[in-house]
Amino acid sequence: MLSVEISGTGGASGSVQSTPAGIACRPSCSASFADGTDVVLTATAASGSMFKAWKGAACSGSTTTCTVHLTGDAQVTAEFQPTTTQDECAGLAPGDPGEPVRLQATDSGNYCDIATSDGSGNVAATITDIFAATPGDITIVRLFDRSGVSLGRFGYGSGPLFEQLAGFVGTSRPFHSSNSDVFAIDAHGNEIGRDSPGGVSVAAEDPLGGMVVAEPSTQPVNHLAAYDGRAHLRWRVALANGVRGGGGRIILGVDRLGNTLVLTTEDAVSDFRGQWVDHDGHAGPQFTATADFGSDPIDANLILAPRVGDGLFLEETYPRKGWVAQFDSLAAAALPPPSWLSSRPVEAVHMARGGHAYAFFALYAYQSASPCAQRIEIVAPSGRSCGTAVFPIASASCTTGTINVGYDGTVIQALPFEMQRHNDDGTLTCTWQSWPGFLH
Repeated sequence: MLSVEISGTGGASGSVQSTPAGIACRPSCSASFADGTDVVLTATAASGSMFKAWKGAACSGSTTTCTVHLTGDAQVTAEFQPTTTQDECAGLAPGDPGEPVRLQATDSGNYCDIATSDGSGNVAATITDIFAATPGDITIVRLFDRSGVSLGRFGYGSGPLFEQLAGFVGTSRPFHSSNSDVFAIDAHGNEIGRDSPGGVSVAAEDPLGGMVVAEPSTQPVNHLAAYDGRAHLRWRVALANGVRGGGGRIILGVDRLGNTLVLTTEDAVSDFRGQWVDHDGHAGPQFTATADFGSDPIDANLILAPRVGDGLFLEETYPRKGWVAQFDSLAAAALPPPSWLSSRPVEAVHMARGGHAYAFFALYAYQSASPCAQRIEIVAPSGRSCGTAVFPIASASCTTGTINVGYDGTVIQALPFEMQRHNDDGTLTCTWQSWPGFLH
């Protein structure tokens, strides 16, 4: 039995027909076909609508036709969206950032690192000790409100920190330890939750709240665990296969619907195995996600970045730089990246304008021409550039520090290394500039 569902936003609709005949949806949205039959589905948009994408394990992609090879019951959704003549950059263009808010803190450490903001514009700015040689906190988080008033301090080991609607979550691996904790803090740096899952190989922010962590095992099975915004365990699920062999690795990403994609590979294996786990912890089938890496993918630095709406982009930042693939949410296949993305340089990408646009920027330090400044480009879902905002630092040239976009669209920029102050007592005074809610 093959079943088809029609979905649409803003009153958008359309129809789907099958070859061989049997489905003419609507009204005939299901039909029986013999196992082994290849059924071609064709989507036709109604007036004022356009076809957006196929959804479901049996069909994916944005072309109007899809072939389903039936080996049992299958369900497919055809999604439509309104046709609009409105300028797609309306409300997305960045404009002039204006004057920044100045944030400053003095603490132990030797590097003024990345900062982010929660849903209320409270900033968490990090100072790291990248040469730590003794037990203790490797990462210091200094908290500020949106006007720059200091709110508190929090120290932990090494690991990422993720913004939330309220507060922040992260993973912490103490010095010389193979185990990690997960934790949550409020905007004042007060710890509001902690768990100790053991080994954590990689973590990713859940856009719906909390985070997802991969827990590697010495056995053939790895586990995936989801935590809410207070570091409380939501679910833990076994993955289809562990990472085996010398130097196996895991890449993790969570899309805007809260569905997690896990990519695993082994040393000397030319492709990845992929598996989706939905937001409720239900694991889908494992599939082969092959891409052209030019070499053993174990050597590549790969990042999964959310798409507007749903799904994920896969980018390679080392040794080659490029956009490798994209994945529709819960679909058991890798697709080529859209042409507009393939032609772009590899940069950090963050959601902007309430999740309706992309913010592209160079995240880490690079040599800037004079005058010293950093730029964030806003890009519509179609790939159209809606403009670039410039965040100036100085009239001379410099090697810039980090820049980032927070939960509420706040842009936070660390001043360059040469503009930070190393004090006689061994502490470091760091300065960040923020533009509260600028890309909200």
